[in-house]
Amino acid sequence: MINNGAPQCDNSAALAAAFRYINGRGPDARGARQVACRGHAVTIAHSRLAVIELSALGAQPMVDAASGWSIVYNGEIYNYREIREALQANGQVFNGGSDTEVLLRAWALWGPDALQRLNGMFAFAALNEKTGELWLVRDRFGVKPLLWGRCQNGDIVFGSSVASIASAVGTDIDTDYCARGVRYKAYETAQSGSPYKHVNAVGAGCWVKFQLSPECIGIAEGRWYSLRDAVARRREAMAHTGDADLLEECRRLLDSAVQLRLRSDVPVAVSLSAGLDSAAIACMMQRHGADTHAFSFGSPSERTSEGPGTQSLAKATGIDVTYVWPRYSGWDLYEVLEKTMAFQEAPFSGMSPIAQNAVFREVGKAGFKVLLGGQGSDEIFAGYRKFIVIALRETLHRREPKGALRLMYSLGLMLAHEAGQARMYWQNLNRYKGGKRKAAAFRLLDWEPGAHNLWGEAGISLPDRQIEDIQQWSLPTLLRYEDRNSMGYGIETRLPFMDYRLIEFALALPTRMKIANGYGKWMLRHAAKGLVPDAVRLNRKKRGFDVTQNWITQGIGAALRGTIFDHATALQGPLKNSQQLDTLLSDEALSRDPDLLDEALLLTWLVDPTRVPRRQTGASRLAA
Repeated sequence: MINNGAPQCDNSAALAAAFRYINGRGPDARGARQVACRGHAVTIAHSRLAVIELSALGAQPMVDAASGWSIVYNGEIYNYREIREALQANGQVFNGGSDTEVLLRAWALWGPDALQRLNGMFAFAALNEKTGELWLVRDRFGVKPLLWGRCQNGDIVFGSSVASIASAVGTDIDTDYCARGVRYKAYETAQSGSPYKHVNAVGAGCWVKFQLSPECIGIAEGRWYSLRDAVARRREAMAHTGDADLLEECRRLLDSAVQLRLRSDVPVAVSLSAGLDSAAIACMMQRHGADTHAFSFGSPSERTSEGPGTQSLAKATGIDVTYVWPRYSGWDLYEVLEKTMAFQEAPFSGMSPIAQNAVFREVGKAGFKVLLGGQGSDEIFAGYRKFIVIALRETLHRREPKGALRLMYSLGLMLAHEAGQARMYWQNLNRYKGGKRKAAAFRLLDWEPGAHNLWGEAGISLPDRQIEDIQQWSLPTLLRYEDRNSMGYGIETRLPFMDYRLIEFALALPTRMKIANGYGKWMLRHAAKGLVPDAVRLNRKKRGFDVTQNWITQGIGAALRGTIFDHATALQGPLKNSQQLDTLLSDEALSRDPDLLDEALLLTWLVDPTRVPRRQTGASRLAA
């Protein structure tokens, strides 16, 4: 916090309020520091999840007295050992073994030029009390949150909790953010990273600099990383590389991405399904000699879940798996719904985030603080089915008949093998139907849904459309679900497929190495040969993180109806005045229509958008 024009200030009440939102994210230690800086009181505070350098030598805020820099930092710099060696070669001396100290000294020595050296997920605030600079910096893809806002009295607040900042600067809802999220399942985008009008997200790969002076607080913003430029450079460098060498490079990068993310002073587990992405990570962990314990949503005895497939994979690879398949009562479902909303601090889509929350809860109960996951693979290796259509459209636009025939063959194979999931694809297709036209009207919400073309402009290349998914339509929201759900239980999720080297490489590949013979992720499937059992590696059917239990009829539907009806007066404005409300909020309607469910979830979130996460109490309610 920057107290505008107050060289000293008692911020204890504000800090206590802010810590309530992040207690679960950093349960191991707290720290705060206030300095008088050019006529303003600046307070930086931190709630620590100790993963590397478990001693107090890793505590934050961390100060480098010689340079005047102090830092609070959220995330992980995976290549901190290599950067530490480079810093030591420049005469830097270290007190402990944390990546925080490496980041602090790198920033003190190289300034913003240090950022290009970092391989990791990070968001940090760096203050120099000598120069009056305060920088907010976020990683390349926005894996870790960082937000700020200005209070009515001119104070500046910043941090990782959007609800905490909104409580300080105002809770006016950004209806465009909410409406887009409900209709297109894309809440966070490159332009909009907060559900509140007066809370700003530091963009992925960007920084915000506050320059303090006795007269004012200057604000400047900039970008330190461009994915589009990086991919263009990578494509040019790979232009004359043969297929065999590209395959070997893919294996090397994936191996390195996993290996770097195994660096930890606490045990590491993996999130596992019966799919290629998490299986490749789990098998790579085993190859590196890690004691591989996995957590999976599903039951081996429940055929509709991923449990049977995961069990077959576990038997073939020797991976130890904890299956998460809770049998919730109606009250349990209400509680897990409320907990997910409090952790997310923003609305979400469907039941998957709730199931994800249940998995992380079991991971935390088992004592793990670090979990590897497969997020990002579908976007960077073109695993989504829509990419076949986009690639085909591109080849037709460029009049490349050979490529078009190959992609039409892939499309035909995909349709033949996925016919059994036609209903799911048809429902997901709804958000792609509108194009530039106005989307279908809401039925519960009294808002306009806006119009967005998720197919991309005619002629857009496959890599450019993939970049839109990474920065706009897919990953930002999924990364928020993953980070907030895991950190709420004090678990750090690490995502090898979000390694920037792997992303740039995968996006720069030619289309024929992404999509072939009815498969997406063609290169990854080749790279995983001999690593992942073929039954998983060559499985054509795609399955998301789905919830096959009917939680809506078992209690979620009643929880949504009860909350909305109980607060109908407070919800006047966003809630339509409809005579059909009972019908629209029935279990049958909510189960049948995912768009309607998302409208109900949003209304329930709006009842108390800054709800504070409740502490864990008592034994688990989960039945075996």
